[in-house]
Amino acid sequence: MKYARGGKFCRLTSVILDRGRRVGFTRFELVGIIFIASVLSVLLYDQFLRYQALAEQAVMEMTVINMRSGLRLRVAELMMQDRTDEIGSLLHENPITWLAAPPPNYIGQLAHPEQHAIPANSWYFDSGRHELVYRLRRDKLFEAGPAREKALRFRVTAVHHPQQTGEGGARKVEGVALTMITRHD
Repeated sequence: MKYARGGKFCRLTSVILDRGRRVGFTRFELVGIIFIASVLSVLLYDQFLRYQALAEQAVMEMTVINMRSGLRLRVAELMMQDRTDEIGSLLHENPITWLAAPPPNYIGQLAHPEQHAIPANSWYFDSGRHELVYRLRRDKLFEAGPAREKALRFRVTAVHHPQQTGEGGARKVEGVALTMITRHD
């Protein structure tokens, strides 16, 4: 399409004629702009991955906090019913059962799971070890166990009353806690 400009006809292109001179980007300027845009996009992508890892960490920590609250409620329920002798039985329970609903990324109880078969960003209960395991997607922010295993492991541990000297017999479980453990197998 032709337009009248200054009494002359010219084609509409990316380069505009102005008094006989070309106005616009040179190839060098265009390469510079593309380079700057690509560096900025790499930096933004790195920040995006960092924020995704922070979000994964926050969701995982909130799930653990909810399980600890569920555990406290379960212990309080047993204490109110005067069944404190049953608190020790919580050591082998699946902590997910203390939640109102399991997390959407919970895949269930597994007897002897193969780590490579478990999807990342998921929870499962290892019934052989009585451990709740969270498989990491991004492990930069987490302190996991051995470097080869990208998982965080939690276990219900017993809280015992300090035994007085001269007291015999087995120590009684007074409470339980959900704690993160480190494995070195």
